[in-house]
Amino acid sequence: MNKEKSKKIQIGKFSISLSDIIAIILLLVVILAYVLSPRYYSVTTGLYNQSTEEDQKNVETALSKENTEERFNLYFKYYNVIHELGHGLIYYNKGVDIPVAEEEQLVNDFAVAYWKYYGEEEKVKELEDIANYAVEHIGDNYKNNVDYMKRAKENSTHDSFNSSFFNFNDYGWFQFSCVKHSFETNKDLETVLKEMGFEKFKLPEPKELKYNEITNEVSTDIINDAIDNFHSWGLKFPKATHHFDKDPNNNYSRSVVKYLGLFEVADLKYIFG
Repeated sequence: MNKEKSKKIQIGKFSISLSDIIAIILLLVVILAYVLSPRYYSVTTGLYNQSTEEDQKNVETALSKENTEERFNLYFKYYNVIHELGHGLIYYNKGVDIPVAEEEQLVNDFAVAYWKYYGEEEKVKELEDIANYAVEHIGDNYKNNVDYMKRAKENSTHDSFNSSFFNFNDYGWFQFSCVKHSFETNKDLETVLKEMGFEKFKLPEPKELKYNEITNEVSTDIINDAIDNFHSWGLKFPKATHHFDKDPNNNYSRSVVKYLGLFEVADLKYIFG
C-alpha cells in the first residue's frame, strides 16, 4: 500500500513538508516556553541525624565528637546555605566568570563576610573554630602541607570538578580549607561583592540577625531573610525552595525552571555544588 505523501510547500529553491513546519513550530513553542518560564533557586542541605553510621563517623572526624550535631547544623544549615546563595548571586546578577575552584573560594569569602556583617559574634567564632578543626582532622593533606587550591585546580576544569575529587578527604577538606582561608583574609562584605563582579549595590547599616536553635525550619528562614537582604542591596534573586537530604554530603544548589508554571526542570546553564 502506498502511503500518501505529505504536502510540501515551495520556498524559493527549497521545499518543506507541512509536517516538518508543524514540528519546527512546536519545537519553537517548547523552547520559548522554557526561556520565558520563571526561575527559582533550589538549595539542598544534607542531614546528620538521618545519615548512615559511616557518614556520621566521618562527620565526627571532621567536626569533633563533642556537640557533633550542633556543630554540623551550625555549619551546614546556617553557614553553608549562604555559601550556596552566593553562587546564585553571581549567576542571576551576571557576576564574574572564574574557574570553579576559585568560585568556591569566592562564595566562601562571601558567606564569611555576610555572617560577620549580619551574624551573632558567638556563632561566627564557632564557625571559625569548626573550619580550623576540620582542616586539621580530615585526611592527611594538612599534615603533608598540601596546597588546597592547587589540589583543587589539578582536579577540575573551568566549569566542574573531576568526579574522583568528590570524596570526603579531598572535596570536604578543600571546602573547609576555603572557609579557613576566608576567615584569615577577613575581607569585608563590600569588598567581596565587588570581587563577585557587582558594581551597583548599596549595603544598609549592619544589623544582627539572631536565630536560636538551628532547625530545618530556621535554616529555611535564614535563606529567605538573606534573599530579602540581597534585594535591599539592589541585587537580583528569585524565590527559593529549600530541600533536605539524608546524605550529609549532599549540600548543593541550582537554578530550576518552573516550566509552564506546572513542574520544575533543571536550568541547563546552572548546577553548583
